[in-house]
Amino acid sequence: MKVAIIGNGLAGVTVASNLVNLDDSIEIDMFSEESHTYYSRVRLVDYVLGNVALDELFVYDASWYTQRNINLHLNSSVMVVNTNKSTITVETIEEGIPTSYEHSYDILVIASGSKPVIPDVPGKDKYGWHILRNIEDAEGIKEHLKQVERITILGSGLLGLELANAFRSGSNTRDTSVIEIEPTVAPVYMDKQGSTVFLNLLERAGIKILVKTEVTELVGDKSIEGCRLADKTIHKGDMIVFCCGIKPNVEFLRNTPIEIIDGIVINEYMQTNIKNVYAVGDCCEFNAFIYGINPAALEQAKICAYNIVQPEGKMKVYEGTVPSVSFYGFNTGMVSLGRVNEFTIDPDEWKDIYSYYKVDMTLGVYKKILLDKHQVIGAILIGDLEQQLDLRRMILEKIDVSAFEEQILQDGFSLRDWM
Repeated sequence: MKVAIIGNGLAGVTVASNLVNLDDSIEIDMFSEESHTYYSRVRLVDYVLGNVALDELFVYDASWYTQRNINLHLNSSVMVVNTNKSTITVETIEEGIPTSYEHSYDILVIASGSKPVIPDVPGKDKYGWHILRNIEDAEGIKEHLKQVERITILGSGLLGLELANAFRSGSNTRDTSVIEIEPTVAPVYMDKQGSTVFLNLLERAGIKILVKTEVTELVGDKSIEGCRLADKTIHKGDMIVFCCGIKPNVEFLRNTPIEIIDGIVINEYMQTNIKNVYAVGDCCEFNAFIYGINPAALEQAKICAYNIVQPEGKMKVYEGTVPSVSFYGFNTGMVSLGRVNEFTIDPDEWKDIYSYYKVDMTLGVYKKILLDKHQVIGAILIGDLEQQLDLRRMILEKIDVSAFEEQILQDGFSLRDWM
């Protein structure tokens, strides 16, 4: 069996390694646009700060692929997918010269990941704006940091918060601002009240936060000197970092019969609408939801590999992944579990959902659980994360908490005492 995997990120390498473990006779070819073997994207911020060396980013070197008979094709972009012929057209660069060739497959796994969302604002012809998605992006930011004093981060998602925390710590301290177009900080992971608590903590740490604020232009001569806001004011800053979220990397598939809405549509077996084509990770959507988190990529990749090897009647079913993010910085911590706001809860569901919460603005503590039919479906913890493991278990196991739901957020609560 010949399996082609598009992508060498977490999802792609997990599919490949699991396939090798399940059946080492499978011929595996992996195609990556980058020139590097698999490395940790989550450590790129540490690399920018100089906390880790370049070689410490790499999880697998070339020998890892060789020992498993995985054929890794670097600097190789898949330009065309022909599902009728079961082939892909690959463009590669050799000695600076692009060449293309066709590669046939029995099974295709698309693990093409995601791309940063870059707002269409005037001024991107100027030097001084960045994204952070790969090693080359990190190198650019690292070099630019040597000559900047004021940094503006557009977006308050996880990456934006990590960068803001990084630029306010140690020898890398800079005047740092975060601009968020939504009315709340970390809007995907928070509710309004939790955002207020978190925003207060960020401001205590010296971060300037502008919410419900739109950037309309990057200003300056040849280099960026700031950004113009919707109210016509100029917010000064000589480095702009776009942290405005991600979108599935699926443009190269638009002219194929593979079903795409926002991401590649997959069923519970990780299959697309084309029989021998699977998709995993940030590039796909399951039940109209794009996860964009590592736990989902890992779980999907393991199930995908298993189902490629197993006959139809014995396939494993993917039931979705509990959304889970955590952040530690600004002398606090934040955890968001499950479904907590309108990004993950449909409008017609809200009528059945109720919640309990505790808040202490002085201490910077916020705890909230959301329930449906006496089952916890989501939780937000800021400042006091002691109950995160219990809450994670309640959500995963869909435990009936009717007997103790009012006690869950009390100090000293332990699920063990009630089970």
